[in-house]
Amino acid sequence: MRGDPRERKRRPVMNVPVVSSPSSGAPVTARDRETRRVRILALVQAGWSYADIGRQEGLSRERVRQIVAQAVVEGAGDNKLDHALVQIARLEPALRLAARGVADGDLSAIDRLLKVLDRLDKYSAVDGVGAPYDENARERLLAKLNTMAERMRQERERKQARGEAEASEDSPSGDSALDAS
Repeated sequence: MRGDPRERKRRPVMNVPVVSSPSSGAPVTARDRETRRVRILALVQAGWSYADIGRQEGLSRERVRQIVAQAVVEGAGDNKLDHALVQIARLEPALRLAARGVADGDLSAIDRLLKVLDRLDKYSAVDGVGAPYDENARERLLAKLNTMAERMRQERERKQARGEAEASEDSPSGDSALDAS
């Protein structure tokens, strides 16, 4: 059976600078705050939950959420899109787990699956997330696929012709077979 969900394993932090903060827990200088903000954003991109980041940084989950939200607001509109994409990427493992739970017959997983889908819908509503293609993208994609199909057909015909040529060279002709006897 699965363990208690409250007992989470610590995830290793990769490529995240660790800077010791002052003993009071609150960064003293603007540089310390910026370093903490970058560290928090890196952990969000690595897929950590706000609660896990809060435990790591000695902050509440809500304060971590505020720091991330403030970082998104300070940037341009592209950052909102980036934030939405990061959140969608973070939710993908949860979606897989919830879907697996539903497939295994766990009725409580249905509620979790619906919550994850609702959250995904929220982030997918950000302008630009759901529309990576422009109006002509479909035609360009079909043209590329047709070109690839034509190349594959030509390659198959070349291999078939080579195979027939090799087969005719390997088989003895009627005249040479008579001469050999």
